[in-house]
Amino acid sequence: MRPSVLSALFFASGAAALTYEVLWMRRVALLLGSGSLAVTLTLAVFFGALGLGGLAAWAWRPRQPLRAYGALELGIGGWALALPAMLGLGATWALDGSGLARPLVVVLATLGPPAAAMGATLPVVAGAGLTAQRVGRLYGINTAGAVLGVLATPAVLLPLLGVRGSEVLAAGLSIAVGGIALRSERAARSQRTTQGGALALSAIFAAAVSGGVAMSLEVSWTRLAALLLGPSIHAFAWVLAVFLGGVALGAAWGSRPGDLARPLGLLGLLAVLGTWSFGQAPTWLAGGYDLVGPSGLWAIQLVLSAVAMAGAPVASGVVFARAIAAAGGGTSRATALVLGANTLAGVVGAACTGLWLLPALGLPGVVHAAALVAALAAAILARPGWLVAAALAVAVAPAWQGKLHAVGIHQRVSDLGDRRPEAVRAFAEEGWELLSYEQGRTAAVAVGRSTRTGNLWLSINGKVDASTGVDMPTQLLSGVLPARMSGQPRQALVVGLASGVTSGALLDEGVEALWVVEIEPAVVSASRAFDAVSGAPLDDPRTHLIVDDARTVLQRPGPAFDVIVSEPSNPWITGVSNLFTREYWELGRARLAPGGVFCQWIQLYGLRTPELRSLVRTFTEVFGEAWLVETVPGADVLLLAGPPPPPDWPRSPTLGPRGLSVLGLGARLNTDDRPWVELAAPRAVHLATAEDNAALIHRIADGQP
Repeated sequence: MRPSVLSALFFASGAAALTYEVLWMRRVALLLGSGSLAVTLTLAVFFGALGLGGLAAWAWRPRQPLRAYGALELGIGGWALALPAMLGLGATWALDGSGLARPLVVVLATLGPPAAAMGATLPVVAGAGLTAQRVGRLYGINTAGAVLGVLATPAVLLPLLGVRGSEVLAAGLSIAVGGIALRSERAARSQRTTQGGALALSAIFAAAVSGGVAMSLEVSWTRLAALLLGPSIHAFAWVLAVFLGGVALGAAWGSRPGDLARPLGLLGLLAVLGTWSFGQAPTWLAGGYDLVGPSGLWAIQLVLSAVAMAGAPVASGVVFARAIAAAGGGTSRATALVLGANTLAGVVGAACTGLWLLPALGLPGVVHAAALVAALAAAILARPGWLVAAALAVAVAPAWQGKLHAVGIHQRVSDLGDRRPEAVRAFAEEGWELLSYEQGRTAAVAVGRSTRTGNLWLSINGKVDASTGVDMPTQLLSGVLPARMSGQPRQALVVGLASGVTSGALLDEGVEALWVVEIEPAVVSASRAFDAVSGAPLDDPRTHLIVDDARTVLQRPGPAFDVIVSEPSNPWITGVSNLFTREYWELGRARLAPGGVFCQWIQLYGLRTPELRSLVRTFTEVFGEAWLVETVPGADVLLLAGPPPPPDWPRSPTLGPRGLSVLGLGARLNTDDRPWVELAAPRAVHLATAEDNAALIHRIADGQP
């Protein structure tokens, strides 16, 4: 096969592979829950199978490598077409049990085989007479294709084709790659090269350390993106694209033999140097906003992502490519062992970081620890100076500035009248005190208090989700209105704990049993700061706290509820967006008792009218008759589905069923397969939409077109 053709095939297979990863992560999160354990489990299985597939390719040694490569790609494409059905069947069985055992079996059975096949492709092709330099370049080309897949999936494929359509397109790409490879093999009939020579364990060691450190850093940078750029699907795609692009560039540079200790040491030192930008990035973001405005902010975010990574992914790619050249034992054998060690160590690095290290050490702490591991490995490989340099960089690195990140400059940059660095820092640091700050399993959670007004607030990844100020009407009415609408509610469910004020309001209304679902443990501890205002609902014997994903809870067998209050964060936040789709509301409707009430909070700010209308249409299609109540005029509304409101309701509805029908007329449905609100809403975060949305609602209320 001509080198140019093989390069094109590996670029295409890389694009398909990352498209699969993005889509399959969504599918598993929707069916088994998007909690940290479920996400980590999925990543561990996917990347663990990649590594095991690479190791298995060494033992396989097909006589016709390109034909085997074609068969693997055909198998991947065919499996991808059938995966949704298999995952759906497995999820039903998994949710009937408790713990992680059944979900683990389902994820292993559905994602393991295709991921293992993906991991086997490069070692198999390496046996077709390729040099180590050529294999390193193919790895870089494959990773460059992955960048395209990461960026294209949320920006192009999902809006145009939806989840299933994107999956079919990626499967078609895999099948096309497999067919071309099979045809080329028939023409060339190449034979597998003989494996020989001793293995260099130092190369395997370097590849493993690089994989573990790089994935630990990637998890940390993703968390930083949530704080710096906002936790949207697009921000996460940009960060992953920058990471993969750096790895691809490094693999291209490092495809020739060379020293392994130097790039390992650089990996650690550059990662530490990147942390120096953590405290400056919010002010740079504000300055960039003045240059490009909201429509061009994505370019500033890409640049900030690259600055925060400081070239460390490039060093990781260099280590991988050089390890293949240095491993010995034949190109195919070296590729299999280097890929397997790199990927399996990456699983350990990502899992440990997400589950334990981030909550324990914080963001800079994890980056510094990972950097020291890389520098120590360089020292073991006879370059002790790198460890000294990294240790010195860690010792003098700036401290983490919790206040600067707790206020969410990414969310408020458009509201700042003065975006000079000194003004941004004054906004972030003056006039309030930070009561608590915790890097949780899924998000960073902070509690602050104004020294001027005493207003207490809770932020998640810098976005304020509860307060004792302007948010109080929404928090109280979210409990009071549905309780009185249902009559005498016995059992109620609240999705999203936050300050606990809504839960306390429901208890005050006399519910006999209250279930509270909160996905982030750090929010549970942070809510205690509001006990004096909320009435400490977690201490009430009627309260049952569930730390889990809300969709998972609703899918499991359980009681029917007289009231369900859904008040997660905003629908532009990835993960949270799953709680604003037709399928989620159908799960809620199925768990309502006869005459039960479902209450959904929706924002008017940072949400364009088409997205608002989409949410209204989707909600009313599921529940039928519903009422819209303004809790904070021009900012917050509640949608309540159930029996007609009582005449003594403390707040009259602005729109009834007919008005909501007009508001949602002709709008798109927001579904799991077509999550277009999640895709479109992040672009409106910095737009002034509240006034237009409120005006539209009032025009409809007044009977105007």
